[in-house]
Amino acid sequence: MRGLRLEPVASHLPAIDVRPGQSKTVGRAEHADVRVDEPSLSRLHARVSADVTGVVTINDLGSTNGVTVNGAAQTDAPLRPGDVVCFGEVEYIVNATEDTDPVSLGPLPSQTIVRRVAVGGAPKVDRVALEALLTTSRELMAFGDLPALLERILERFCTIAKPDRAAILLADSSTGALTPRAVRPSGAYTSVSEFASSTVVRQALTSRDVFIIHDISMDARLQEAVSVMAAGVKSVICVPLLGRAGPIGALYADRLGVEQFAPEIVEYAGAFAGHAAAALETAQLYDDRECYFRATLEAFAKAIDARDHYTAGHSERVTAYTLILARAKGTSPDELEIIRRGGMLHDIGKVGVPDAVLLKAGPLDPAERAAIEAHATIGHRMLESLPFLERSLPAVRGHHERWDGKGYPDQLAGTDIHPHARLMGVADSLDAMTSGRPYRQALPIVEAVRRLRADSGRQFDPAAIELFDSVEADVVTLVKSRRGD
Repeated sequence: MRGLRLEPVASHLPAIDVRPGQSKTVGRAEHADVRVDEPSLSRLHARVSADVTGVVTINDLGSTNGVTVNGAAQTDAPLRPGDVVCFGEVEYIVNATEDTDPVSLGPLPSQTIVRRVAVGGAPKVDRVALEALLTTSRELMAFGDLPALLERILERFCTIAKPDRAAILLADSSTGALTPRAVRPSGAYTSVSEFASSTVVRQALTSRDVFIIHDISMDARLQEAVSVMAAGVKSVICVPLLGRAGPIGALYADRLGVEQFAPEIVEYAGAFAGHAAAALETAQLYDDRECYFRATLEAFAKAIDARDHYTAGHSERVTAYTLILARAKGTSPDELEIIRRGGMLHDIGKVGVPDAVLLKAGPLDPAERAAIEAHATIGHRMLESLPFLERSLPAVRGHHERWDGKGYPDQLAGTDIHPHARLMGVADSLDAMTSGRPYRQALPIVEAVRRLRADSGRQFDPAAIELFDSVEADVVTLVKSRRGD
């Protein structure tokens, strides 16, 4: 063998080539022979060496996050084509260089890896497969839950192809690392390095074409892979998921024992992969649009806060205090994001309040009070047509409701007030009391906290005040840091 190349899973990272007599260090340091600027690598992480006969070994140079080969931690180990090497969290696939002596490796890859397998005329039409594809197409047009849709696509593919294991893999847009998103059977594997043939996954993505291995035992690069031998894999099929800008993942399936995939399965796999790619790209466009739109709304909310320098930063502070309370309640990460959106946008309706009212340096008369109170319903109307904010709307509308029913705009009382609005009401009042106004100074924090407790069961939900009591130190520390105390 004349040399090996370690190909990075993430396309932006450098490959590592070693030839007989060469030795290369790998790490984050400027003086490393191959600089891999990733945080999980040490400055000098490992050395890859080839002796004069072409035998390649890898040595851990005392790195913090270690080296693994085919999932097993190693301090020094030989490398062969098909091995999966991880430097910390960065994954590489070992390939033979183009001028490798084929005799030393056994059968050439072209003998076992077949691209776009010929099916000997028109493929067999399978009514069940066509119905599954049609149903998937209809669901794609109306999908609302991407993870659930990917699960259904994979489930229907498995009904047709009958693999023993299968997965839809997604590539991280920034690193290129692949992650299983839908897996059959559930929990069969959690990372690409556990697959029977991650080599085929990489080749399918590189070639942008369907790859199928009929008999893994005939492919020398995979014979030494522990996962292949342990699982008893016979054949593998992999289809790249192609978006307009390039590969975004792959559909992978394999069979154990002796049975191979039928040639026509390639065509069906390509069709199901096309559905998955379309769903992913559509979802990404939707997520990007939602992200930019939300950022615009939040910038708008900050601009409204900035109309009055006395309340500048109010929405961010209310959000921060509310999230402390919500975390103390054991709120899930998904729900915390809903609360965060509501907090950042809770006062967006003040765009409809005249400056003469909003910036008045003194008490408000009844008409002015009604105008300022209208911000809760104005904000709700502004945001109610946006699906991604639907679950944040109760806090936007209800953060001025009172436990005793004397709040606004709907005079809700007790548990009729949404739980998010009850927490936000405490946070909103705390920030109002600890912020200065033209007609009064900011209250001392001790006094503001006393007033919160005094209004438990009247203005505030007693359970929300109990939550505040449990995290008072954290909230007070944050208030002080934001006020510069």
